[in-house]
Amino acid sequence: MHMLAVSALCLWHGFWSQTGRQDKRIMDTATYLKVFCLAATGCLALHATAQEVWGVDRCMAYAVDHNHTVKQRRLEADNYELDCLQAIGNFLPGVSGSTGVQYSFGRSVDPETNTYNNVSTFNNSYALEASLTLFRGGSLVNELRRSRAAVLLGKAALQEARDNTALETFQAYIDALYYYGTERLARRKLAESDSLLYKTRRQGELGLKGMADVAQMEAQQAADTWNLTRQRNLFRTAMLTLKQRMNYPVPEPLPLDTCLLDADAFSFVRLSAERPEDVAGAALSVNPTLRRAEMNRRIALMRRKGSWANILPQITLFGGVSSSYYKELHRDGYDSFGRQFRNNLGQYFGVSMSVPLFGRFSGVVGMRRARNDWRIAQEQYEEQKAELRKLVIQAVNDREGCLRETVQMQKKVASDSLAYRVTRRKYEEGLMTSLDVQNSAATLFESETLLLQSKLTYLLKCRLVDYYKGKTIINEQLTINN
Repeated sequence: MHMLAVSALCLWHGFWSQTGRQDKRIMDTATYLKVFCLAATGCLALHATAQEVWGVDRCMAYAVDHNHTVKQRRLEADNYELDCLQAIGNFLPGVSGSTGVQYSFGRSVDPETNTYNNVSTFNNSYALEASLTLFRGGSLVNELRRSRAAVLLGKAALQEARDNTALETFQAYIDALYYYGTERLARRKLAESDSLLYKTRRQGELGLKGMADVAQMEAQQAADTWNLTRQRNLFRTAMLTLKQRMNYPVPEPLPLDTCLLDADAFSFVRLSAERPEDVAGAALSVNPTLRRAEMNRRIALMRRKGSWANILPQITLFGGVSSSYYKELHRDGYDSFGRQFRNNLGQYFGVSMSVPLFGRFSGVVGMRRARNDWRIAQEQYEEQKAELRKLVIQAVNDREGCLRETVQMQKKVASDSLAYRVTRRKYEEGLMTSLDVQNSAATLFESETLLLQSKLTYLLKCRLVDYYKGKTIINEQLTINN
């Protein structure tokens, strides 16, 4: 806002420097409107210039921070850590305390005389007990191992959600840039058609061109106008998809960094000498999706080992202290509460063992089910490993293929551009027909579109291959803090 005010003052000062000889008091309404319009135009220009652009890394970082799936995985990872803390607590003794109050009144049997009497009594009991599980079929140790593997599973799932969100945002960003580039190409092609239509009409007025050539150029200009409208609609749809991937407010503007569309922004190097198998080997050790499958297999293994507790005995060590207080309400002569509490104080200690003899086949069924779950987790791990290897090799091959396509398309665009200029020049001289110009322009537009697509695809595949090699998908050095 400060810069806007300064620009308005500068425009105001410039106006008065040109009209300093006039009396300010006789300025009319029209002059005020002119100065206001100039100031507003300068303010809007400065505001548009100062608006920050969003690079791909900034968009990915924003999407990761605001993605609902990432937030859910973060909470699930916290729950896994709490389960691990609970598994550690199972090794510690459990302590419980209890107390009870009983008031009895009415007829009761005297145990000494075996006669009925009316007595009201008050009874109060206290107990404190501690128990420690010594053996539970190995389930305590296996549960701790399972919970630790679950913590690693939660971290892998969280990282997988972050990476998938970033990759989806990257793809949506590339699509938006592609349609922005095709819109720019369509706008330039329409400008060429407008210019050529104007020259054709002028030549038609001079008798150098026929009505058929003018009609053909008008049809071409209408087709280019339609194509520009279509590309604009596709760009708006791509921007809406990008905002949805980012969970970005749809009404808010999202200016993209379009420097990637320039030819100088792409430093195409020679083909890489690394083998796809080497990249696949690196991905097998760092990929969060495969790590998640590995943790699922380890958790299934720990559950299989823990299922043996269903048929093995359980040994528990326990001990405690207890005391009580008793009094008949309509009778005196009882000891005080403190004396009775000390006199009735007792301790106990013991060991208990529980042996499952027949649980209606629950133990055997649980063991077999745990074994099958472990085998299923193994098969899923091997399937995920093979799928990841295929994706990595495909990404490396696509990267190298896109690089070759880009080099060839650059040569084709240069040739098609030269051919279009020559064809247009010959058309203006009457040596070519309007159909030749249309075909040459269409060929050039198609080549430029394919070149743009291959460039952006190469950029995407480069980032994807680097991610498979263990690099972070988001470049933190290029990320702008929101």
